[in-house]
Amino acid sequence: MALPLALWLLPSRPDLTAALFAFAGGAVGGLGLIAFYRAMALNLIGVVSPITAVVAAALPVGFGLLGGERLHVGQIAGIAAGLVAIVLLNAGGRTGGDGARTAIGLAVVAGIGFGLFFILYHFASPAGVTAFVSGRLGSAAASLTFALVTRVSPIPGRTTWRLIGIGGTLDGTGVVLYLYATFHGLLSLSALLTSFYPAFTVLSARLVLKERLSVVQATGAVTAIVAVALIAAT
Repeated sequence: MALPLALWLLPSRPDLTAALFAFAGGAVGGLGLIAFYRAMALNLIGVVSPITAVVAAALPVGFGLLGGERLHVGQIAGIAAGLVAIVLLNAGGRTGGDGARTAIGLAVVAGIGFGLFFILYHFASPAGVTAFVSGRLGSAAASLTFALVTRVSPIPGRTTWRLIGIGGTLDGTGVVLYLYATFHGLLSLSALLTSFYPAFTVLSARLVLKERLSVVQATGAVTAIVAVALIAAT
């Protein structure tokens, strides 16, 4: 469903190297998404989403640093705030114990997957539509491979088809817009601004699912969102 938008916004230039970058980005991003879904299934969305975003936001900054870029004061403060947020989110309350530790571990894995996705798609972005299609194929390949290895049926239940269709369309649209943004702008800016999504996710978890966090963990969630804002704003 997002392909017409890709054809409208993105350049169409065959590029095998870019296609390989996009395929790898789609695969690692797909595995990150699986980890993210598994973490959210533990009913700790308000904890999982901010942690994933902090890790995903920090990776492009670290990549830029290795490439010779220098961190701004705000970015350093944002990374420090992100580390504090993870500690707060891992604090006791009703989410303490093995379930919380598993969710946080999966959230970190998901963040790494998303961060690598941002970096690889940035390199692939000049190929435009080619990168988009190749990346979607990579994501599908990773998902099917995971299903085969774990012996989980890749065919969803009937009741979920509509939600999957809506989610897939929104996800594809987001990928197209990210490719457009990172092609015309900087990796750090486009990737980090994309990581603002936890604000909406945490709010939805609270309003729709009635998810409750301890005061310390709620503070951690807010701190994580502030961390992403600090990193992205400089």
